[in-house]
Amino acid sequence: MVRAALFDMDGLLLDSERVYAEAVLAVAPSLGYHIPRDLILECVGITAEATDIRYAQENPGFDSKVLRTAMTAWLKERGYDLMIPAKPYAKQILPHLKEHGFRCALVTSSSLPNVRQHMKAVDLFRYFDAVVTGDLGLASKPSPEVYLRAIELLGIPAADCAVIEDSHNGIRAGHAAGAMTIMVPDLVPYSDALASVCDHVCRDLQEVEDILLCR
Repeated sequence: MVRAALFDMDGLLLDSERVYAEAVLAVAPSLGYHIPRDLILECVGITAEATDIRYAQENPGFDSKVLRTAMTAWLKERGYDLMIPAKPYAKQILPHLKEHGFRCALVTSSSLPNVRQHMKAVDLFRYFDAVVTGDLGLASKPSPEVYLRAIELLGIPAADCAVIEDSHNGIRAGHAAGAMTIMVPDLVPYSDALASVCDHVCRDLQEVEDILLCR
């Protein structure tokens, strides 16, 4: 019986994957970096540090600080530094699950300051019993380490947990941690390559709620 829901953030609860992808595509060419959309999608779900390693492999002399400074300016010009929109049904599923006695964790590759700022801006941060972020020094998804930490913090067996993700890396991490896995595709579509590690594929978070509450 599923008693805990472990959520990714970017691309699942917040429409941030799209926003960040647009920022990279907008600023990278002016900096002399070749970061095509396919490379951006490959890095969905992993930490900033792991992403920087991939970008550097394709761009000799790559400076992550230069890219992130330009991205920050681009995001600020459009108001995304203050708030990134919540994904459909994100503001409904969390209170509904809590009303039914679920324990909830946020398990994200983003940093804690970024998580606090953007999740509080859409009033979702308060629903989580545990938060595991990408700046804790844990191995990046698809390693299960972040989900294993969250499961430990919740104090609920992995078999009674559901991991909800939008990325291939996240789904593989959740499966390796021993949890049920549910994918809600965002920028990266579901692939048959995930058939052995993904238990459910949903169109949106409302379908996820139906599964978790066995409707």
